[in-house]
Amino acid sequence: MTSIGLPTATRTVVDARTAGRRQRQIEALMVGFLVAADVVLVAGSFITAYIVRFVLPDDVGAAFPLDLYVRTGVLIGFIAGLLVALQGLSDLGNRRSWPVRLRAITSGVSTGAVIAVILSFDQDQRLSRAWLAIGWSLSIIGLSSWRSVAPTLHLAVHRRLSTRPRLVIVGANLVGQELARELEGRFDVLGYVDNGADLVAGPDRPMLAPIAELEAIVRSYGVDEIVIALPRERREQVDRIVARGFGREVDVKFLAEFTELLPHRLEVGRFGSHAYIGFAPVARVTWVKRAVDLTLAASTIVLASPILAAIIIAVKIDSSGPVFYRQRRLGKDSVPFEMLKFRSMCQDAEHMLTVLRDRNEATGPLFKIRQDPRITRVGRFLRRFSLDELPQLFNVLRGEMSLVGPRPPLPDEVSKYEEWQLARLQALPGMTGLWQVSGRSEVPFNDMVRLDLHYVRNWSFGLDLEIMLRTIPAVLANHGAY
Repeated sequence: MTSIGLPTATRTVVDARTAGRRQRQIEALMVGFLVAADVVLVAGSFITAYIVRFVLPDDVGAAFPLDLYVRTGVLIGFIAGLLVALQGLSDLGNRRSWPVRLRAITSGVSTGAVIAVILSFDQDQRLSRAWLAIGWSLSIIGLSSWRSVAPTLHLAVHRRLSTRPRLVIVGANLVGQELARELEGRFDVLGYVDNGADLVAGPDRPMLAPIAELEAIVRSYGVDEIVIALPRERREQVDRIVARGFGREVDVKFLAEFTELLPHRLEVGRFGSHAYIGFAPVARVTWVKRAVDLTLAASTIVLASPILAAIIIAVKIDSSGPVFYRQRRLGKDSVPFEMLKFRSMCQDAEHMLTVLRDRNEATGPLFKIRQDPRITRVGRFLRRFSLDELPQLFNVLRGEMSLVGPRPPLPDEVSKYEEWQLARLQALPGMTGLWQVSGRSEVPFNDMVRLDLHYVRNWSFGLDLEIMLRTIPAVLANHGAY
């Protein structure tokens, strides 16, 4: 392949160092403004809630001092703004779908409210629950509306104030062309550099030159970023050029060929003269998780004891058989244990399974049917609101399960696993998890495993907290519960 002529001196050639510095300054200012706007909006929502709850009804005398509510509202704003930013919503160039935005906003505001109330707690000054509910609702509505228009404002300001980074993709293959379409609007994608070994027909951008002329292309076009989209066996020539350098500041990115296996937390460094990417296949779990499990499980058992007693009586009256159902499951590292549940099926349910096997509606090794004739009347109610799983709190106390984690599988299911699916057994199983809050039985088996692997590789206390907060609306909606 012959190169398309290099640009002449009359073409616009940007100073990458100056342009890059200006770009970073503008982005930092915009992110700072975005976070500040989130904080002000949430704090303003809770101040407005004070007016709605106390000022408009002329009930100020019943309220605690205004400064207590203002301090708490501002604290919620700071925490919520930080959490929303940490969940990736500060990158407006990467537009998120509205369910993702709503989930991040709800999680951030809810967590901020819980933390702020705990920090502001005083036995003599208890904040109004109506004030919290109104402020929470106004914050969700306000942030959702603001975040819907923020990307448009970001794009308008970005176009007016900044110069888009100039980018060249090495590799005009399908991966390179897909990347070019994804980056359009955020970068000025100049074209492709490729020798044509795996060239697809009709590239949507110009072919600038063969790989041997990459250095000349970088200097002539004032390229800010290079993305290498070649397969590993074709990178030798590019590696030599990158090692020499380009005589100017330019960022080089190699597309990983194993991104699905990588967790969010990566370590990049060198061993001697060799570069490496390091990560833990299983996220390190701190003692905080076990402490939270013990505290919340014990507290829930005590507080829910009347409900537990009522369920025991209902199960006993509804059908013959034991109250509790003990099932052999596999826990962390495939260690077997007996998982407890309230019995929700008739006594001979296991024997009926062979007859019902051909009616299975689940994918993979799971067995689920919507109208399971084995389920009792009380059992159907218990399953609808996941009340049959409350005895698993005792499994949590015994250390066999956690409040949050992958679903504990049956030994028969694990015998049918593919090798990559076994990685989900590297964490303590949980009463709830990403699978349960994402649709439960409606989620295909392979997607369920991927959700569990994401949790295993990226565990954090914040992720546990988000899942627990999402569990309540998921249970109430009972989507996929059968």
